[in-house]
Amino acid sequence: MPKRKREKLPLYDEFENESEIIIIDENEEEVEAYKLHSYGCGVDCHSKNIVVSVHFPRNGRFYERHKTFANTWNALLAAKKWAINRIQTFSDPVPDMSLPFHYTIEATATYHMPVLLAWQGKPSVINPALAGATKRKTDELDARRLSHHDLTGIWPESFPISTDIHELRVLISTRESYDRNATRAGNRINNILTRFGFTLSRTGSVAKTPEIRAIVEDLISDNPHEYSNLCTIPMPESIKDVIKLEYQTYDTNERIASEFYEKIKQKVYAIDWQIPSGTIPGEEAVQILCSAPGIGDITSFKWLAFVATPCRFRSAKALNAYCGLDPTLRSSGGKITGKKKTRGGCRIIHAALVQCAYLIISNANEAFGKWGADIAEQTKKKRKAANAVARKINTALYYMMLTRQKFSYNNYAIAKNAIAFSIPIEKLTLMNPSFKRYIKYLHAGGIHTTSEMIISHLSGKLRPMKGLGRKFLTIFKDFMYNQPTYKKKYLQLTKGEIQDAQTKED
Repeated sequence: MPKRKREKLPLYDEFENESEIIIIDENEEEVEAYKLHSYGCGVDCHSKNIVVSVHFPRNGRFYERHKTFANTWNALLAAKKWAINRIQTFSDPVPDMSLPFHYTIEATATYHMPVLLAWQGKPSVINPALAGATKRKTDELDARRLSHHDLTGIWPESFPISTDIHELRVLISTRESYDRNATRAGNRINNILTRFGFTLSRTGSVAKTPEIRAIVEDLISDNPHEYSNLCTIPMPESIKDVIKLEYQTYDTNERIASEFYEKIKQKVYAIDWQIPSGTIPGEEAVQILCSAPGIGDITSFKWLAFVATPCRFRSAKALNAYCGLDPTLRSSGGKITGKKKTRGGCRIIHAALVQCAYLIISNANEAFGKWGADIAEQTKKKRKAANAVARKINTALYYMMLTRQKFSYNNYAIAKNAIAFSIPIEKLTLMNPSFKRYIKYLHAGGIHTTSEMIISHLSGKLRPMKGLGRKFLTIFKDFMYNQPTYKKKYLQLTKGEIQDAQTKED
């Protein structure tokens, strides 16, 4: 059987009509891919040693050398000298080594930090997941790969963390540890009580609620009282001793956590935080951050400690990536195949912001919370809604620090769309006399127009005001959601007033 002749495909220049070529997508915008350096240096860190690899030019080619050093302080200093010596000795032409020494290093737990302190210079600290593993896994190959990355300059220079920031981070982590230990002790007390039929936690915490704790301490005393609505089976004496010990553990950890809270607060207030226009005092920075929805002082301390300054991020999107709040899109064939966070980001900030998001979604008493509650209701995924709200909060924090301004809904479309018309609040009594008794309380809170009242409601500041109870919220919501009706009625009333005034003048 004769072989079938393969059809020859036309080349680009063989097309008679260029309109036959269908271009799916085109982007010829020129962007900088990377900056080629005159040498490269990579460091692979471990608990006992480091491997240093250098790339240097000679005769139009690049060559590599590597060496393993111990992780003692003198050995780390010797490793830097060795790297600089090899680059100067074997390079042709010799690079300018008077500039700060640049190198690429993986963030391996805390093992890379002594290298940063000993070497200084301009390091690029990268996530090991981003560097990509070689098919053959050895320390020398890892160091060679990092040196090649440094040579090509594909990673930007890392932000230098000061000693004050490192100190603050350690204080925060220590407080978190003692706080968790206190929570565990409280949970163990509740677990033990439930085993023996005492369901006291249904009305509060057995460790934090004073009334409930007083009952538990009475039950574990030598002469407990009888309670009508509690289990009548006596608690074993050995279990009483266990609960007493857990209460001691709880109190000790709570006391130490409280002491560290004061140390953290003092440290944050003592630092001048960098912003584009200069620096601001720590107390002012905390006040600015705490004006955002759901943000408390503990969350503001964490944000400052691990973000340090918004200037280190080129955009709010980059900050969200650092905090693990940007879902990475996976696409193939022009279609999005899934959303997945490939990197966890800074877990401490991520957890703190998501917790704040859960809180305002549950309360749903201001714009971000209502928006998140709508997402949770539509998608049936509260975690997804919390991440979305946390991303909004984090973006707001970024711009608040950049501009040195407290949070406001004035620049959000969600607030602009909520305001149909703005009039003095005294005029509301024309359409609804029930507002009359609340005018003085609104004035006392600095609210003089309906737009200010709506913005205060969206930011959660209206409800806590003195004199504004449930009845006010009922009539306010009637105004909020029926503004077109109020506006129409107001225009009719004002038109009648103008006609009456003209009649009296005539």
